[in-house]
Amino acid sequence: MKTGKTQGYVLTFRCINCGKHGVLAQYPSDGMESEQRIRARIYQVSCNSCGWTGDACGLSAIRISHTTELKARAAGQGPRL
Repeated sequence: MKTGKTQGYVLTFRCINCGKHGVLAQYPSDGMESEQRIRARIYQVSCNSCGWTGDACGLSAIRISHTTELKARAAGQGPRL
């Protein structure tokens, strides 16, 4: 597992259980990627408000932000291809 910070994307989703916008997915990336490619993936997510966990399609993201402040992901986290 890597440590430190890396660049990537943070996707925000609306929770299908409680309706709040507290569902986040992080997607590390070596560089800029097209929005179409990011939205085409399935992400493992959990709600920060109610604790719901599941899969979310990038198409349903309400916001996609590029950042250089992501922590490097551990094995098994991130998008499901």
